[in-house]
Amino acid sequence: MTSRLPWCLLPLALLGPVYSAPSENSSAPMPVPTQSYTDQGSITRQVTSDYSGGYYSNYGSGSMYGSNYISGTSYSTVTTYYKMLVAPPVPPALGEPIPSKKVQASLAKFSPPSMLASFVYEPFFTPLSPLLFSEDLSKARREKLTAYTTARAAAVEALRAKIDSLLAATPEVRQSELSEFARVQTPTLVELENMAEEMRANYVDGRWYETSSNWNSTRNWRLGDNTRWESNIDEIKVALGSAFFQEGLSPAQRRLLRELAMELTDSLKQPTDEIALGTPGPFFYFTPETARIRLPVDMPAELESKIRSYQDEKAALKLELREALYRQDRAFFEFTRVKALKALAEQQAARLARVETLAEEIRQGLALLPNPARPAGIPLRGDATGLISRYLAAKSSWQRAMLAKREKLRNDFPEDRVEFIRLRDTVAIQLVANRRSSDAVKAQRDVALADLEAFNATQSKGYQALARDKEKINSELVSLAKSLASHGGGKSVELLLTEFAYALRQQERWDQFAEYDTAVLQPGLSPEQRRLLFGAALERMELPFGEKF
Repeated sequence: MTSRLPWCLLPLALLGPVYSAPSENSSAPMPVPTQSYTDQGSITRQVTSDYSGGYYSNYGSGSMYGSNYISGTSYSTVTTYYKMLVAPPVPPALGEPIPSKKVQASLAKFSPPSMLASFVYEPFFTPLSPLLFSEDLSKARREKLTAYTTARAAAVEALRAKIDSLLAATPEVRQSELSEFARVQTPTLVELENMAEEMRANYVDGRWYETSSNWNSTRNWRLGDNTRWESNIDEIKVALGSAFFQEGLSPAQRRLLRELAMELTDSLKQPTDEIALGTPGPFFYFTPETARIRLPVDMPAELESKIRSYQDEKAALKLELREALYRQDRAFFEFTRVKALKALAEQQAARLARVETLAEEIRQGLALLPNPARPAGIPLRGDATGLISRYLAAKSSWQRAMLAKREKLRNDFPEDRVEFIRLRDTVAIQLVANRRSSDAVKAQRDVALADLEAFNATQSKGYQALARDKEKINSELVSLAKSLASHGGGKSVELLLTEFAYALRQQERWDQFAEYDTAVLQPGLSPEQRRLLFGAALERMELPFGEKF
């Protein structure tokens, strides 16, 4: 397959909106991707057939149509296309270390498409992955994905704005205001979730000559074929695969299956891993599904009872799902499996709703207790504490502004590249324009680029101010460590600095979990709002993708 070479990047101004691709005068709508930036995961091999021994063909030559003796060698090529199915990231437990994403450029032939990072908690994450990898999204699919992403971004922005407006409110007022906002926003979110489920089904089965990506129909093994060779790993594959590809399941069951896959993965560890001293866990699987938290040590008896009921009901639902999948995995006809799973979905619907109700009651009780995941305050002198607090607040504000701007530009210009870029002593946002954009999009982009130039200039000043404050804090901590060490206490300057650095890392990590914490533990939100905010929080963490199927 012939590939275009990407055009060279022009030098970037320090604070510019970055650069725009060479423009074309055409105002035609955005065409189907030209597949010039991927090899479609294809492998082409030459096949040589040796007929030197000769064979008889029934096709004659000339005017003779009898048998004909043929010898020689023929050459042909066979191209095999690789279908990449990527598992979603595994969310970290609240407050735990965030797995670092591999950021260096990869020359690997089969690298997951980066655009997947925008859909880590969506029900269509894995079915979408091969379509993005092969650039095989039809115009209709691309338009619907863009419409969904735009609507979801607006909903997230509205929810974030409401939560931010209530930061200074009392817990009672915050819960009351959020409950009222949930009543207004939830119908829109229900429609969004229905749209996401329709997209999942479309990516799996395809229609009107669209490509499908059904993992269930391509695997040549089933659970129970030979139990001597089975393990939890096989059930993990089926649980996770079914969450995305198996028809007949409800959206709530799909989320529960993703959590079940995580629990089964936990079972691959050594039995004492999570209760070993110095290790995290065990964690409490809460809602939204796949979220995990640590529970307080001392809880009221009534709250403990509700937690046990929640765990028992959820475990029973997972067990029924697991057994049904195992039993139906060997069904000869697909409709048999779908019919059985639909029946189970109807039976479990009321109980799944009860689990959500229990979760909100538990949330109310946990709100009155200290959160064990929240790091302890940093024991420093008043002036150092104030300096660090101001620094962390300013850094968090700067980061939120950068992330929000990038998200907005990505939603406004889905065909463009929008990325962070390091420029000398600062970080900026660059927008790489698609050169086939319509005149209307070009005009809209020109306005956005002018605004981006001013935004980058402001953020650059903020970044440089943060860098200076960081140096001040480091100097202050060194001075404090020397002072404390000189007064005795048995700790060296190096040990004190290590303790300070650890405490600061814990605090900065916690700041990254702000939306995760709100989605899981803030009373007053609807289940749909929690899932929306939880997905947005995971997206901002930029977690590494899971394994390839």
